[in-house]
Amino acid sequence: MYEVVRYNNGLNTVPLRKFTPVEMDLFWAVCSKMKRQGTQTVEFGFEVFKELSKYDRSNRRHRDRFYSDLKNMFEKLRTLNFYYEDERYYEQLLLFQRFTIDKEKEKVIIQASEKFEFILNSISTNFTRFELENMTTLDSSYVKELYRRLMQFRNNDTKQGYWAVTVDDFREALDIPDSYRMSDIDKRIFNKAKEELLEPKDNSKPIFDELSIEKIKAKKGNKIQRFVIRFKEYEDPNPVPMINLMTGEEI
Repeated sequence: MYEVVRYNNGLNTVPLRKFTPVEMDLFWAVCSKMKRQGTQTVEFGFEVFKELSKYDRSNRRHRDRFYSDLKNMFEKLRTLNFYYEDERYYEQLLLFQRFTIDKEKEKVIIQASEKFEFILNSISTNFTRFELENMTTLDSSYVKELYRRLMQFRNNDTKQGYWAVTVDDFREALDIPDSYRMSDIDKRIFNKAKEELLEPKDNSKPIFDELSIEKIKAKKGNKIQRFVIRFKEYEDPNPVPMINLMTGEEI
């Protein structure tokens, strides 16, 4: 069964581009395990997050490295400005009341804050959802960030969608340096996204069947003003049927 990351779109207000790809995977693995945990204190062994994040264990000192990656991930979380805002209300959010890493016993002790518990569980129709396995197969931090933004606009019925965004908002969402020209965005983000999202990796299925980027120019001049990024999730042509264990019938 696939682990699913699902959260209120308020979490999309902050880019994670300062995180390494490994730290991103660890953060989303934590989010997937903290669903429906409320604000109780929960313990997880290192192996849980290593497995979920597909952590590289080839290094003989991977335990020390894993501890450092977890610690660095949490330290970076503390510097981010997560917030909730509507027409009448603004509040900065503390994600965790407790985040303890026991290196000797190889366990992590986590307690979500009330506000973060709300973001993970009170989603109504305003939520982002993706499979953790898809996120961990992506290599580029830009592509990881683009993927979760796109999944905010996924239609649950058609499994496709689009993100219409101005160039300025796109730069802010993915934390793209001002020095990047359009050619840099093409090379480092869009071309990389097509490679990682459309092409199967290590005999696995691709994430998207379709991905296209439309560049729309301003009414005056030749400058690109906004993007329309369309996508369609991969559909297995030979899906494995799901069986109701009580009746033996195909679902």
